[in-house]
Amino acid sequence: MDTIQLKRPVLIKAIVTEVFKTNANAEIQNALQQLDLQLQQLEFQSKRAIGDLEKRMSDPGTGITRAQVDGLKGQVDGERNRLSNMKTELLQRMDTIKQLELGAEFIQGTVDNYVEVKKGENLYEKMSNTEVIVKDGVIVEIRGKA
Repeated sequence: MDTIQLKRPVLIKAIVTEVFKTNANAEIQNALQQLDLQLQQLEFQSKRAIGDLEKRMSDPGTGITRAQVDGLKGQVDGERNRLSNMKTELLQRMDTIKQLELGAEFIQGTVDNYVEVKKGENLYEKMSNTEVIVKDGVIVEIRGKA
């Protein structure tokens, strides 16, 4: 075998424009609304579940212990903290995007790409530093080894 395809990460960068800022802000607002809904559902469901467990705990025949109730409360607190941290990160990202200068490049994320490598090629060159630059959703440049 002389060639093989390998998976490599490709960095996606956006050129900051007013359209980019508007779209990014809208996406973050939507994600924040979803998190708020998840937090509300968590509060509603956890109050009901904890109340039910505490009620069943008072009946000695159920075998429900205080430790089980406390364990559930701990799980709920952990999930509440996780969602709150996600919300904080989104708010920070929104603030960062507001402060970006027009024309700057902003890392949006990575995607996977497959590259064919052959015997005799430099693997490190083939696997690294590939970027796709987009402006308002349109690819304007591909940097790195194809």
